[in-house]
Amino acid sequence: MKYVIYGLLVTLLGFVSSCADDKGNYDYQVINELDITGIETGIAYRKIAYVDTLKISPEVKNLVGTEGDYTYEWKFIPSNADKDKGADSVNYVVATTKDLNLPVTLKAGSYTCFYNVEDKETEICWSQKFYLQVTSLTSEGWMVLCEKDGQSRMDMVVNVDASTDIISRDIWSESDLVTGRPIKMMYNFMPGTMGGGVINLFACENGTYRLDPVDMHVGEDNNIRWNFGAQPEHMYVRASEAMLYFSYKSESGKWVYPPLYWIIVDEKGDVYSNTVSTNGGLFDFPINEIDGVKFEAAPFLGNAYRYQGQGNMGGTSIMLYDKAGRFVEIRTGAGRPTVMKFKGDILFPAEQEGKEMVLLQSTVNNGLTYAVLKDGAGDYYYYGIILGTEGANTQKYYGKLSGTDLDKATLFACHPILGVLFYATKDRIYKFDMKNPSQPVKEVCHFPGETIKVLKFNPFTAMRQYQAWEELRSEHLVVGTTMDGADKGTCGVMRTYEFEPQWDKAPVKKKEHKGLGNIIDIAYKEVLL
Repeated sequence: MKYVIYGLLVTLLGFVSSCADDKGNYDYQVINELDITGIETGIAYRKIAYVDTLKISPEVKNLVGTEGDYTYEWKFIPSNADKDKGADSVNYVVATTKDLNLPVTLKAGSYTCFYNVEDKETEICWSQKFYLQVTSLTSEGWMVLCEKDGQSRMDMVVNVDASTDIISRDIWSESDLVTGRPIKMMYNFMPGTMGGGVINLFACENGTYRLDPVDMHVGEDNNIRWNFGAQPEHMYVRASEAMLYFSYKSESGKWVYPPLYWIIVDEKGDVYSNTVSTNGGLFDFPINEIDGVKFEAAPFLGNAYRYQGQGNMGGTSIMLYDKAGRFVEIRTGAGRPTVMKFKGDILFPAEQEGKEMVLLQSTVNNGLTYAVLKDGAGDYYYYGIILGTEGANTQKYYGKLSGTDLDKATLFACHPILGVLFYATKDRIYKFDMKNPSQPVKEVCHFPGETIKVLKFNPFTAMRQYQAWEELRSEHLVVGTTMDGADKGTCGVMRTYEFEPQWDKAPVKKKEHKGLGNIIDIAYKEVLL
């Protein structure tokens, strides 16, 4: 129910503008009289370039005359358009019909869109604003890292909607980069920093690379070593996390913005910090030292995705583990590691001497981070730690894991909400109730003739407006397997499962994709809206 006046000399406002000719002035004057319905304004339209067609049939009420007495215009303006640098000279009109039936060929990105209806005689123009998010088959989706003849292969699974997916196989087939054996994927979200706020790292035998955010290519141009002040010949990253945006009010009432850090751990257990909030921030010398004594970090990092502290946004520590047996943290604004401190009920000490870390998993559940440690006798222990603002950490879960085939366990994962721990053997998945550890362990999945290669929950962290089915994917267990004896080019299977709070309920298989490569790792590639 909006309209805008164009083409009329408005003496009091002192300007003349035209709805059809405008290419850069998007500050429309809105008057709530005309009723335009049928256009979604509460959430962005989501379309895949060269796959989808955007169809919108608006209903325009209270027009005088017939439809032929009006002109129609659809204008899609990229979010990065800068009218101070020439955007005023660009025509963003994509259609001039009343209804829109547009095969999407736009570049991947966010668009602010306008549907304009103009009276031919009076030159009065009504406008309805909405948003469009365009992705490509490589800009967003599940990255399935595979091994192919001792080299790296990448498959992509794109969730078109709750029931429809598109699979792209071996998207690096034309790359001449010699990667060697693939190792893992790492995802980081850094709002407003480091190339749009999303960094996807790919670690392989020959180094570590930042994936191109649009076409996913890997090459020497995006080698992680270029992010170091003194470039090493190779950098083998094994863990990567970034602090979220954080601000607070000082005693004088002014807002304070502490520096944000991008933390990585390499294969030698050295820890590096990059002050991403500083232009040109680079990794410098290792910082894995406490009170003048160097420590070796385990290849894990924990973060508090989407966590909001009291009155603040973000502000939580990056969590590490010292291989000698200590929970360690790097606090916002500190930049150096310290032994982790806790408040409230203490279930376990920060020192866990003699225990090796096998899992450190962050969630989107209010700072909750899970850890699983293994002692010298082969016993496993579970920990639930809530990372709080400015090091105010609390303990939620702790105990000794017991259950069937634990001596054969290879992978672990924890449900972000239910307090349930999952572990996998070669072809079976069991669940253990951390809230009620006396509850007998229950087998939930069996894949005869397959080997489980990936077991994880993927946190969706980009703070964008997901639809309900998209949001729930962070609670789905991701399982990647390979079929024993099958061709390595098509032996991979990716499945996702949903779990109910009731202990005895069987998991619900949400998706299954066969014919993937020899799976090594799976991670979701997000984009910002």
